[in-house]
Amino acid sequence: MASYEQVQSLRESAFNIIVNARDDPAALKKYARALEAILVYLDRPEVRDLAAGNTYLQFCGFNLRLDLAETYGKLKQQDKAAKTLQEINDISWTPVLLNVMKDRPSLAKMADEPRVQKILSVAAIPTQLWSSEATYPYAATLSVEERVAGLSQFWHQVRDSFVYFDHVPELDWNKVYLEYLGKVIAAATTEEYYRVLSQLAPLLRDGHTNIYAPPELGKKLYARPPLRTVMLDGKVLIAEIHSPSLKARLALGDEVLTIDGIPVQDYAKQYILPLVSSSTEQDRQLRTYGYQLLAGDADRPVTLGLRNMAGLERIEVIARSEHADIDKKEVFNFKMLPGRIAYLSLDHFESDEGVRKLKKVLPDILQAKALVLDIRKNGGGSTQFGADILSYLTQKPIPFSKSYVRSDNGFTRNDGAHIVWKAMGGKGSEAHYSRERVFDGPVAVLTGAATFSAAEDFLVSFDTLQRGVKIGEATGGSTGQPILVYLPGGGYGRICAKRDTYPDGREFVGVGIFPDVEVRATRESLAAGEDVVLSKAVSLLGQRTQ
Repeated sequence: MASYEQVQSLRESAFNIIVNARDDPAALKKYARALEAILVYLDRPEVRDLAAGNTYLQFCGFNLRLDLAETYGKLKQQDKAAKTLQEINDISWTPVLLNVMKDRPSLAKMADEPRVQKILSVAAIPTQLWSSEATYPYAATLSVEERVAGLSQFWHQVRDSFVYFDHVPELDWNKVYLEYLGKVIAAATTEEYYRVLSQLAPLLRDGHTNIYAPPELGKKLYARPPLRTVMLDGKVLIAEIHSPSLKARLALGDEVLTIDGIPVQDYAKQYILPLVSSSTEQDRQLRTYGYQLLAGDADRPVTLGLRNMAGLERIEVIARSEHADIDKKEVFNFKMLPGRIAYLSLDHFESDEGVRKLKKVLPDILQAKALVLDIRKNGGGSTQFGADILSYLTQKPIPFSKSYVRSDNGFTRNDGAHIVWKAMGGKGSEAHYSRERVFDGPVAVLTGAATFSAAEDFLVSFDTLQRGVKIGEATGGSTGQPILVYLPGGGYGRICAKRDTYPDGREFVGVGIFPDVEVRATRESLAAGEDVVLSKAVSLLGQRTQ
């Protein structure tokens, strides 16, 4: 990443030329010369070779040329500006160019010129080829052509971009297309169509490859009562209840025997498992007997056959919707535990909320003897936020996963190379920080099957740094960068198009990241509301701080 950092440093130095003189002709000319010099550096053979395997470095040329074209525009050098915009197209056809030009007045003035219009028409080609969400409004029924087109789009994009076919070596993807062709043709309504498509993605056994029905069908397909179930030691148990009125009828640890009169495991295998996209057995079990088990039509209550801790059986009819007393979920909870052990739950990385909370409580953490970070319910988000948090626990650079994408295309396949891997960033990919103070005491991270995606990226970095101990259960074993495929009727599909490993090449997708100390809840601990994983962490850290 040294060349990338060099270019970013040179770009920042160049920008300082005009920071206080943005429209001064002399400063603009000097700025243009500085940008031109950086582009000469990028065009050196050894740097070009590095850029071929580093997307970030490659697209430095895009940003620099955009700055340069804008500068030429301010200097009334339209020929040079147009030539530079054409060079951007030579790097990448991207609709981003259209939006960026609108925000830069000196370029926006050129938009009506024929030569610039031709450049912009080429930049817009990807939008024409890959439809956006707005292309497919919801409709209760779809034509046969639309249904076939949706199947074909998803199937084809999987064939061209999916990175984990080796996890399903027995799957004949060409045969799957023919099998599902008849099914989608027979689907009379949009609801039936998505019920069929929802069984297609799970065949790939990947947690980041899914098909979702349109929002208009959400209440019909995805409504769930405010409680959570879990499979534990062969039994399906109630693990969480998020409604006071339901707490009066249900109890933690209650065993679910039947759903709508069907034995619970038979029900799950018949109605739920075919819809579950997952990369590992632990993730599959979590989704089948947890997230998705009670999902269904909001207008149809679910009938549960239950057995309490005393062995008494009963029937409860639970509405899937219209619960007015749902408990507000507390996230990013911080507390100081006995023995001056700090605890912080990192519930998601969807925003910088966790980073902001850590910064707020950092003075307390710095006074603690040890720290517990709880990512058991963290389903992911942005890897960057996880790295930001780790930067407060070490002075070392934060290492990232080793990542690959497929770079094969029709030409390479015709030439005999059917799947070609391209490294993204490489083994040395890492983030550098400079924190005034970091917590250098013992750290434990709590994990479980719901630890997923960017939370696993966080754990890979934590593990590689050897910064502390992992306690709990194996993670979900699925991360990567999904691409979106918008489908007729308003639904969409996700396809995992980035393959990740530990920096040293160890696999965790399709496997999970296993804890150093395994701790599992029991029915008794659930019923008593005891957190045995956290208790174990406190015990171990207490021993290490004595």
